Amino acid sequence: MARLVLAGLETMAQELGCSKKTLYRWIRERGFPAFKMDGAWRALPREVETWLMEQRALQEGRGDGPGATGG
Repeated sequence: MARLVLAGLETMAQELGCSKKTLYRWIRERGFPAFKMDGAWRALPREVETWLMEQRALQEGRGDGPGATGG
């Protein structure tokens, strides 16, 4: 069964392959869809997936995605 909620910043960071510091920055500056409930950070996997796809589209639109060429 798929998880309904990702709980804890450490867990979310591990799932996303980033540090907790980076995740805090994404929450603050990029609108990462996390919220605090009962003192713990939580995120809904479907919202995280949507956010990641939006971020990828933004990067590709700027020309700095994985297929971009420099110069």
